Amino acid sequence: MLDKIKERLRALGLSVTMEDDFLLGFISDKVKSHINTQTNLSNIPVPLHHIAIDMVVGEFLLMKKSMGQLIIETLDFGLIAKTVQDGDTTVTYAIDDNNLTAEAQFDVFISYLRHEGFDYIAYRVIKW
Repeated sequence: MLDKIKERLRALGLSVTMEDDFLLGFISDKVKSHINTQTNLSNIPVPLHHIAIDMVVGEFLLMKKSMGQLIIETLDFGLIAKTVQDGDTTVTYAIDDNNLTAEAQFDVFISYLRHEGFDYIAYRVIKW
């Protein structure tokens, strides 16, 4: 899973250093533990792997920001799709990011990645 996390970070335009490996491993274990606690399973179900990866990335970016090791103004949020067109159907997301600061855009993105309101009920099992 660590390789997928690094791929996701690189896809977001961030470089991952050797020093980040310990931090990513720690956060990955924390997220796995959280999901396992929520589902009462010993392994993360396959459909939740992408959720787990995003959660690790969100926690990692938030920690880097908190430690002053991430300069938010250098992140490019302009690549995020605002309009999607498929055939004759067009969907425009009601996001007016012209009024949002770089930090506000970052906070919205982190909230999306962390899946704080995610409901694990479909994956929960009863434990006796």
